[in-house]
Amino acid sequence: MDFLNKITSTILRAIGKEAEGTAQAPSMDTAQPDVADLPQDTEAQRIVREICAQAIEAAQGNWKVHLSASARWQALKDEPEALQIEVMLAAIPRRNKGAACYTGHVWQVQELRRAIVGQTLRRKLSFPESALAAVLSAWHDQAYSLDYGLPGRSILGAVEALASERPLGSPITQLLRAIRHRAEQPSYPGQRPNKAMVHIIERIDALLNPGTVRGPALPKGAFADRFIDHTVSLTPQMRDAWVALGILCAEAADKAKPSNKWLAKASDLIQPLQDMGLSAKIQEWLDSTVPDPTAVDDSLDILKGLIWASTTLPHDEMAGTLGRFAETSFRKVPSWGARSVKLGNAALWALSNMAGSTMAGHPHAAAELFRLREKIKYPSARKVLDGRLAELAQHSGQTLEAMEDQTLPDFGLDGESALRLACGASHAEVTVLANETLCQWFNAVGKPVKAPPAEVKADHKEALAAARQAIKTIEAARAAQVVRLEQSWIEERVWTFAEWQVSFFNHPLRRPIIEALLWSVGDKVVLPRDGQLQDVHGAVVAPAPDTTVSLWHPLHSTPAVVLTWRQRIMDLGLTQPIKQAHREIYVVTDAELQTATYSNRFAAHILRQHQFRALCQARGWRYDLIGGWDNWNMPTKVLPKQDITVEYLVEVVDDGQRSDAWVALHLASDQVRFLDRHQQAIALDQLRPVLFSEVMRDVDLFVAVTSVANDPGWTDGGPEGRHGGYWREWAFGELGQSASTRRELISWLRPKLSIADKLEITDKFLIVTGKRQSYAIHFGSSNIQIRPSNRYLCIVPDRPPAEAQGIKLPFAGDGLLSTILAKAFLLVDEDKIKDQTILRQL
Repeated sequence: MDFLNKITSTILRAIGKEAEGTAQAPSMDTAQPDVADLPQDTEAQRIVREICAQAIEAAQGNWKVHLSASARWQALKDEPEALQIEVMLAAIPRRNKGAACYTGHVWQVQELRRAIVGQTLRRKLSFPESALAAVLSAWHDQAYSLDYGLPGRSILGAVEALASERPLGSPITQLLRAIRHRAEQPSYPGQRPNKAMVHIIERIDALLNPGTVRGPALPKGAFADRFIDHTVSLTPQMRDAWVALGILCAEAADKAKPSNKWLAKASDLIQPLQDMGLSAKIQEWLDSTVPDPTAVDDSLDILKGLIWASTTLPHDEMAGTLGRFAETSFRKVPSWGARSVKLGNAALWALSNMAGSTMAGHPHAAAELFRLREKIKYPSARKVLDGRLAELAQHSGQTLEAMEDQTLPDFGLDGESALRLACGASHAEVTVLANETLCQWFNAVGKPVKAPPAEVKADHKEALAAARQAIKTIEAARAAQVVRLEQSWIEERVWTFAEWQVSFFNHPLRRPIIEALLWSVGDKVVLPRDGQLQDVHGAVVAPAPDTTVSLWHPLHSTPAVVLTWRQRIMDLGLTQPIKQAHREIYVVTDAELQTATYSNRFAAHILRQHQFRALCQARGWRYDLIGGWDNWNMPTKVLPKQDITVEYLVEVVDDGQRSDAWVALHLASDQVRFLDRHQQAIALDQLRPVLFSEVMRDVDLFVAVTSVANDPGWTDGGPEGRHGGYWREWAFGELGQSASTRRELISWLRPKLSIADKLEITDKFLIVTGKRQSYAIHFGSSNIQIRPSNRYLCIVPDRPPAEAQGIKLPFAGDGLLSTILAKAFLLVDEDKIKDQTILRQL
């Protein structure tokens, strides 16, 4: 009883009996629990106190309380209507002119009082106008927005019930107009009423104008305007069919996924529109719509519904478009977050639904989900993707990896990895290569042309749009396969030769990639050539079906074998989609054996934070920007198969530069460490060598690309010159592993260049002899010094000379290598330079 007495005491304070002397704390709103004008000690007031006390006692200290836990509330349902209505009026939370009083259980009391009002209004009682007027008045006056606090939907429902019996009196209609006016008022200049406010306005309009027949309508907004514009030129019958579909789609607003009933209605409405270009139109809208979180368009709910409805359309046409739209929707806008989580989730739901129903026949949707798992970095979307793919794998009875191997469609490509796309009498020929997807257009007489012919653009717009979408989808799938194969080193992927031959070597999209890479087949290293596997000397290797196959890594062979394969790759003129034969390798050093559980190899660097974050996300690391708020975090890479988490410690540069949004522009780097499932540091020499090497390669890439040593703006050492020593040391200092590899490759390339006699290779620099003077280009940073004074020369090449562009490199993706060669060609003929910024420095 002591506990109940304490609660009762709190309740008394909450509703005004003992308001004086209560401790005060900040409130979330100004609606007050204690008011002087409430009836004191009436039967209704005592019932409210008793209901609240019982509900709070039943909660046993839990924050959430329920009216149903109160025996007095349950009994009230069987008592006279007049008493129930009196209790509801006594429970109304009112505004108080005094200070906020939120102590003890008072917040729970407020929620219970609102619940009493809402649940009473939903009962079939004969509410007098005066009672409803009192509730409307309290709703209008509350400090909360109209869609919070008192239950507006229940209030309007009770008023609508009264209006169905007799005309509303003046007090109620005046209050409804006042509430409508408040619903229209923006919280800030330029704000439009949100959906909840629009719903309130529409219901009040129906009450104030009972003779007006109002049916469902399309929401207003930019997308709705585009939707309506599409229907203008249609027949009335087809226009009505489109509008009916749009209205149904707009019902998708507040739902996480469609019901079977909704999908059935959508399917019925879609049928007559199938021959009206529905699929192509939805794809066009998806490809041309970029959600803007800074200017919300409520009518995009129509597009959300169209995305759901698209699951009844041909999957091989829709999957790629849905995937691209999901990628766009989850792309972040600075200071705002994802463009549209709602639309992105709708696209993921549609792809998941398609994948579940088409796994055996047309697996485009499943392949798109796997691609998005590597591309989308938004945490909630990644969680949804991982969960759905795990469900699909379990349903198929395969491992996730095996399912991914087998669900990649061929996209209509033939045995030569080519596809012909007809557009009227003209056509396009698409060819998948290891590093890109090419498209060559041919006119009606079969002559190659640079772009789609004019007659295609004029008379075959839908076919042209479909062709362009197909090319985008194929290229996205090709790029995703390259990323996946590179990850196979850390994931320790191994196939039997029979599996690999079916899923990889004979797959028309994967084959060009496979033929540019080296493979460990049993104890041999081979390169696929002309439909066969060849060793480094060109001899054919014929493995047994159960021989193991994996992507070859330089750590798997001796340095002599690696060098031989490098020469073979360059002699064949191959450009590997993954830096493989020339890949940097990282082994545990003596210094790292001394530190044992962490590496300082990439510590003490100054990194540009925004570029660093982008590169982290591209390489599968988790990292968010560190700003001027309490959001410190650490770059991490999770390796689920090994139950290992990698951490690269960074922190904001003290008193460093900040953006306008108060985000730190630069970070200082520290140690790299590997943690087990218990968050305990792992000794570096206990890690698998390839895993250690690949992780350290990532970190080396972070430093090489984002270090301020590559930033000409930091020649003075940045803010107050504090980091001048660092800039000079790393801009022209000792070479790291990637820079050393770059030096070796340029050494091999030099004899093949037309300017070979003007170039010299030293330990750290490519020396270029120009017509005026000579220059030293650093292999690590690509920074230039004018010799012999070693004066810094800042050049940012706009476009490499034609000869530099035509150099065939043995791997893709090293931008600094291309930059160094471009600067070399430029400086050999520096007398032809016209850029005044460069000339002033010379």
